[in-house]
Amino acid sequence: MERAVSHDPSSESNPRQKANEALRRAVPLSRMLDYGVPERDAMAWTQAITASPEQEWSQAAEPLATRRQTQALAAQQRDDRVGARTAWLARAALLQCAQLGFHQDEPRKRELYEAAWDAFRQAMALEPHARELTVSVPGGFMHGWGVLPDAKPEGAVVLVGGLSGWGSVYYRMAQTLVERGIATILAEGPGQGLTRLRHGITLTEARLDLFTQFLDEAQALGARHLGVWGNSFGGLFAAHMAVRDARVAAVCINGAPMRPVVPEFRTAQAQMAALTGRHRPQDLSEAISALGLDPAHHRTDAAMLVLEGGADPLVPAGSQSEFFQLTSNPVKDLMQWEDGEHTIYNHAADRNARVADWFAQQLRACGA
Repeated sequence: MERAVSHDPSSESNPRQKANEALRRAVPLSRMLDYGVPERDAMAWTQAITASPEQEWSQAAEPLATRRQTQALAAQQRDDRVGARTAWLARAALLQCAQLGFHQDEPRKRELYEAAWDAFRQAMALEPHARELTVSVPGGFMHGWGVLPDAKPEGAVVLVGGLSGWGSVYYRMAQTLVERGIATILAEGPGQGLTRLRHGITLTEARLDLFTQFLDEAQALGARHLGVWGNSFGGLFAAHMAVRDARVAAVCINGAPMRPVVPEFRTAQAQMAALTGRHRPQDLSEAISALGLDPAHHRTDAAMLVLEGGADPLVPAGSQSEFFQLTSNPVKDLMQWEDGEHTIYNHAADRNARVADWFAQQLRACGA
């Protein structure tokens, strides 16, 4: 599942360098930019890792994140709300990408994620129509954010991440939806984000239903018609929401397998183990297989959109068309980018605009 890169013999005797090279493949510049890291910071981070192979991935981001925090505080002192919000968002994005360096839930990952959450909270305090969400579930809480348009929304979309990218990393998607009058929920379900890192709530087949509680939160924002947009492995979770809850009128699946299996790559195995809380190979394989969908048993009436990248190393081109078998709705749309990376990182602005337009059209049709 990892991308092929040129072989560097020196990395064989340098585990830190080898780990950083793997992270540079998993978190390329395009992904950093998509997640909201300013280009200047993304370039500086990449250069720092290249120049100092012994430097740990997240440590290379800390000076950049600290500088953004200093900028945010200075902007707040001079009552520059836009400048402060921009700097807080940059800090949150940097720390989000930094926590990607840890695949298991060790203290360092929790520290970085909590710091990213706090930075995003600071930014949302300067956003006129944003609110933090906590959803009570057995064992603790699920976490998220609600972002609303200026006027009362007719529709809302729940944004769901996958194995490692969650919540605030999809804020730019949310902004694009809000610009079209669509309220947005940035959801962190079981096995994800603070829901897992703070409360230890992992994902099982039985807990898939918990994702649909974010639809309750979307309705509480005043939305009448609901959609779900799942990214990476979250596309599978979005499809589950559509087949489990008839309130979902439109669903977008962006880079997911419909019948997941545990791959041979250790990074993915570690992330799946953290998602499910299953670490023995046989237990993990059973837990991941149980998350799959079968058109004979799982059905939805929702309109469906699938996004496909021709350069996606994780999801083979054409494989996601299998999801169309789940829906009886005649709207089964496919958007393709010939050179598109996983979840179309490298065409983020175009992807966001086209998908937001699609949701606006589908949710508007619900009220016609």
